Amino acid sequence: MLFNSITYAIFLPVVFIVYWYLLRDRLKLQNGFLLAASYFFYCCWDWKFLGLLIFTTLTTFFTALLIEKTDNKKFWLIANITANLAVLGTFKYLNFFLENAINLLDNIGFHIADHSLLNIILPVGISFYTLQAISYTVDVYKRKICATSDYIAFSTYIAFFPQLVAGPIERSVNLLPQIQKNRVWDYTEAVNGMRQILWGLFKKVAVADLCGVYVDRILSDLDYYNGSTVLLAIILFCFQIYGDFSGYSDMAIGTARLFGIKLSTNFRYPYFAYSIRDFWKRWHISLMTWLRDYVYIPLGGSRKSKARTYFNIVIVFLISGLWHGAAWTYILWGAFWAVAYIAERALTEKGETKFNVPHYLFTLVAILISFLIFRANSIEDIANIATYIFTPALLSMPTGLTPFITIIPMMIIEYAGRHKDSPLENLLLSAPVRWLLYTALTYSIIFAVDESSAQFIYFQF
Repeated sequence: MLFNSITYAIFLPVVFIVYWYLLRDRLKLQNGFLLAASYFFYCCWDWKFLGLLIFTTLTTFFTALLIEKTDNKKFWLIANITANLAVLGTFKYLNFFLENAINLLDNIGFHIADHSLLNIILPVGISFYTLQAISYTVDVYKRKICATSDYIAFSTYIAFFPQLVAGPIERSVNLLPQIQKNRVWDYTEAVNGMRQILWGLFKKVAVADLCGVYVDRILSDLDYYNGSTVLLAIILFCFQIYGDFSGYSDMAIGTARLFGIKLSTNFRYPYFAYSIRDFWKRWHISLMTWLRDYVYIPLGGSRKSKARTYFNIVIVFLISGLWHGAAWTYILWGAFWAVAYIAERALTEKGETKFNVPHYLFTLVAILISFLIFRANSIEDIANIATYIFTPALLSMPTGLTPFITIIPMMIIEYAGRHKDSPLENLLLSAPVRWLLYTALTYSIIFAVDESSAQFIYFQF
């Protein structure tokens, strides 16, 4: 069930009405209903993987209780992390490691006849809810939160439908207490939630999907287009993936606000970042802060030598790349960002950290190169696309500028609202101007609808 589908347009109002009008002020029933709605939402993708979600929930729930009530705390912590990573690794990475192991053996002379890889389907959302489950057990172990004995509330924390399949990756210290206490209807918060949903839908349909049509068309027939147009395709992909993922996050956060729950901010206008470090404080914030708190800091963070700090940064970005997918392109993507991040850190540790034009342009170039790597289907494909870009035709006029009809307004509105969680939040505009803006966004969505590009990119991660 996609956020930008007719099915969801029916599902959401029904859940909203039952939640607020039939179950209002009855917390346990509200949580039970949210859990049922979340499981139904997940089953609309593939009901066969619901058991996997419940398995993660059950094992994490009881492990946290054991961590809190027994002396073998570290044993149960390691056991739970191992179990969660084993499930994730089996479904997401087993084929990748098998394929590379077979190729390695083949290269050194050990040929495996009639080998075939397992036909493993990646369960939607597994990368997100697995990290959420791990963070809960770690937080209980570190006594940042008490293990809950309310199974329904905990299950809702793991499976809450707005952020179940593509985040934000929530911490138990933020989301679980909200689920365990009575929610009060807040009209202003609900209105701002609807505005955030509208803005996310605009970014997804009118920006990302429109860009996606041109990106796919150009990169699937490189011989037909000149170098400037191929470069334009990579630029458009930068806006496609941003509109797609941040648009989903906006819709998820806006939906949660309708139910009196505040999710974490996942994007904070990353293309206005003045440096690489600033970019990574703004892009996929829930993942990067998760890696900071549960990988970087436990490894020693920046508390030890400079070499150890740089090593820790490399590990974080390589894990980030591998988290995105089981492919060498994602690992290379992570390695590229590690090198860029360390280079900037080494050159500017005692230097300028505020906005300046050369630094900003360097950041934009790094973003462009990184998404060329991210979009490519293989390592060879990266070189192939680059070959088509760097030709004399690079200086010619590109074709395919139509998506900028929606990209430019998106960037203007986001720049104007860059100090708010969502640019449409608490608009200080007269009613006629506000409704004119809402109408323009709605018509942009209607006219840009394209079923061939409706899938959210980050669902594959």
